Amino acid sequence: MKTINTKFIFAFLITILILVFVISSFINTMESKPAKIQNNNIKEDAKKIVGVEIRQQNKKGTKFLIVADTLEETKSELNKVILENSFTTIDQKGILTKIKAGHAVITNNYENFDFSDKVLITKKSRDFTLRTKTLTGTFKKGNYQTNDKVDIVSGNISIKGNGLTVRNNGEYIKVKGKAFLEMLLSNARK
Repeated sequence: MKTINTKFIFAFLITILILVFVISSFINTMESKPAKIQNNNIKEDAKKIVGVEIRQQNKKGTKFLIVADTLEETKSELNKVILENSFTTIDQKGILTKIKAGHAVITNNYENFDFSDKVLITKKSRDFTLRTKTLTGTFKKGNYQTNDKVDIVSGNISIKGNGLTVRNNGEYIKVKGKAFLEMLLSNARK
């Protein structure tokens, strides 16, 4: 009977250990992959993106820049986008509109909006400012409304009221409830 060399036995044992390690790693990887995929799907549905900057341009040339602390997008019929602490700039042929809101929900492929929590809209070229708690409407038609108190400053005119309806980007404006109008007159007569 031939004697088995000790080097051969040592190499044989090392090879078996390596094979056992590789096979156990392969089995563990195969078992854990489906669990990871399921966990990722759950996380994707509730995923919030932090530090968001969105740039878009529609067919008419209107440019949108949306900056927000967080963004959450739902996969539904309305394609709802939820923004926190958002700042939106709309450039319509050189006329800039800036919108700030603590909470914003944008639906229907960035057509409809629902702003809340300290809404501020400014159009610097028209010397226009609107402050309110909530505002809902549509970007495309330029229609928006609120039932909350509004504070509007346009040029030297200040209007305070208990609600607001705007149609066609300001062609029709209705301040609801008792409205207070202040007009600041210039003392520069000579």
